[in-house]
Amino acid sequence: MNILIFILVLGILIFVHELGHFLFAKLFKIRVDEFGFGYPPKMFQFGTFRGTQLTMNWIPFGGFVKIFGESDDGAELTEEQKKVSLIYKPRWQQFFVMFGGILFNVMFAWLLFSGLYMSGVTASVDSAPRNYTFDETRLLVSNVLDSAPAGDAGLLPGDELKEYYNQNDVVTVTDETITDVAAFINESGRTGQDVGFVVLRDTDLEIIVMTPEEGIVSEGSYAVGINLDRVGELKLPVHQALWYGAKNTVLFTGSIVEGFWQLISGQLSADNVSGPVGIIKQVGQANAVGISYLIGFTALLSLNLAVLNLVPFPALDGGRILVIAIEAIIRKRLKPPIVNWVNTIGFFVLILLMIVVTVNDVIKLF
Repeated sequence: MNILIFILVLGILIFVHELGHFLFAKLFKIRVDEFGFGYPPKMFQFGTFRGTQLTMNWIPFGGFVKIFGESDDGAELTEEQKKVSLIYKPRWQQFFVMFGGILFNVMFAWLLFSGLYMSGVTASVDSAPRNYTFDETRLLVSNVLDSAPAGDAGLLPGDELKEYYNQNDVVTVTDETITDVAAFINESGRTGQDVGFVVLRDTDLEIIVMTPEEGIVSEGSYAVGINLDRVGELKLPVHQALWYGAKNTVLFTGSIVEGFWQLISGQLSADNVSGPVGIIKQVGQANAVGISYLIGFTALLSLNLAVLNLVPFPALDGGRILVIAIEAIIRKRLKPPIVNWVNTIGFFVLILLMIVVTVNDVIKLF
């Protein structure tokens, strides 16, 4: 089920991304030969839209658009072909065609965040507008580390914490904070006591006992390997929902950019990067917590896809935008064979990185 949800989420995100390229190309009267759902080999063509073939392909991950002139082989074009070719359009139009996918991913995230706020969503109390009053809040498990005591004991994302205890104390959850629970676990571990959680899972109460371990969060402190979130039902009027959707989009985009920079500069370990296998697991955890969490996670993935594509690396949209910028500065086209050669190398480097990250994801499962 997690794999199917992952395919659906990824398919939607890549479709939105390619739709951005497609619509900007059409806006500037650039020929688009094909809009494919999934990746080749082609399964069948199910129609056309203003001269563009609409195709269904066998590999069910997202889609693509084939824009005339995007892959410039240096061939001579007729005057009619030049009128509909990407590389013969003004460079500001080329920029928007390349940037369109990134823009649509950001806008899609904004719409998802805003839609959640409009419809009413189980949200972290920390994300609510100032002075917003929740009728009721709950303490939820939002993430569980598999190799940590909580994962080994069977605690699951979406479990609602109702009570926690050790050999000396029992705490019934009312308005306890995440810090309160963390301090209780740390003190229990420091004194050699197990910690028990009474959690509500669906409609059943479960009792789960764990032994805190040192070093999961930091040296000298004890933890069980979970993230908790105090949540409540948040519903906003349209204007506020759009504003807070935009605000969260900006904040999360900034955090993602910062994370990418820390990764590139070596401040963040590559072990924190997730590939398809890791994302499948995260999608499953988000879905387990609830549909609103899955939609929010989809919005975050959309922003990650936007930021990744903005990186000025060959074969990514950012790399193509960089080429357009260089050509605008030097006022002439770069030699097509060189650009294609660099893009091809970049593509294979990206594939190699994806393989490495996927292998790392698989290793983490064991």
